[in-house]
Amino acid sequence: MKRYNAQAGRFSNRALLAFTQAGLPQTLSSRPRADGQPAEILLYDEIGFWGVTAKDFATQLAQVGPGPINLRINSPGGDVFDGLAIYSSLKQHDGTVNVIIDGLAASAASYIALAGDTVSIAPNAFMMIHNAWGLVIGNKADMTATADVMGKIDGQMAALYSGKTGQSVDDISALMDAETWFTAQEALDAGLADVIIDDDRAGGGSPSARAIQPPPEDLLAQAGEIALASRRRMARLAEAENAL
Repeated sequence: MKRYNAQAGRFSNRALLAFTQAGLPQTLSSRPRADGQPAEILLYDEIGFWGVTAKDFATQLAQVGPGPINLRINSPGGDVFDGLAIYSSLKQHDGTVNVIIDGLAASAASYIALAGDTVSIAPNAFMMIHNAWGLVIGNKADMTATADVMGKIDGQMAALYSGKTGQSVDDISALMDAETWFTAQEALDAGLADVIIDDDRAGGGSPSARAIQPPPEDLLAQAGEIALASRRRMARLAEAENAL
């Protein structure tokens, strides 16, 4: 993946604005448990005060109550602290959390997804990880202080990705520096996702039902191959960066 440096093409408020204007579904909703099925929470919105706040999400989580849940995600991300609070609320939930990435889990939404006991991704969906960013107005001391805080935030996020994937924090930080977009297969290879959803209707059953199945039994046995594929991908990324 080659880094694209055009300001208009980078993930920013402009991307969030485009998302809101595109007519895509934007909602936070839930469906209670019925007929022995997990409750479902739909997170199809930005994260933070312009979309779904941590308080909004905690309210929905409390409404479905203890027990297994399916969290479906299609979000460009948003506020880092709301995202971390949502992540924590999911990790503390009394019940199994199955995350299903339907379209996009970018920025804050990408580490919210990691709160799942299982992380499934649709074949045509994407994940994106990057460094925290923001605005500051002030003197040089303000700028330096803000850079220090953002460095700490990046470190916390890198630790979350590292814990899920088994990759080192340094390797993850390099991917965040490059603002890396993952296809479903790349997310699986990197260890960010456990399962690619089988959406072949001819196979019987619903995609959502298949999405919540646990990872294949031989997934851990393939960890070495996955790690090797990730290192090869990062080497290609480094080569592309050096070519710019």
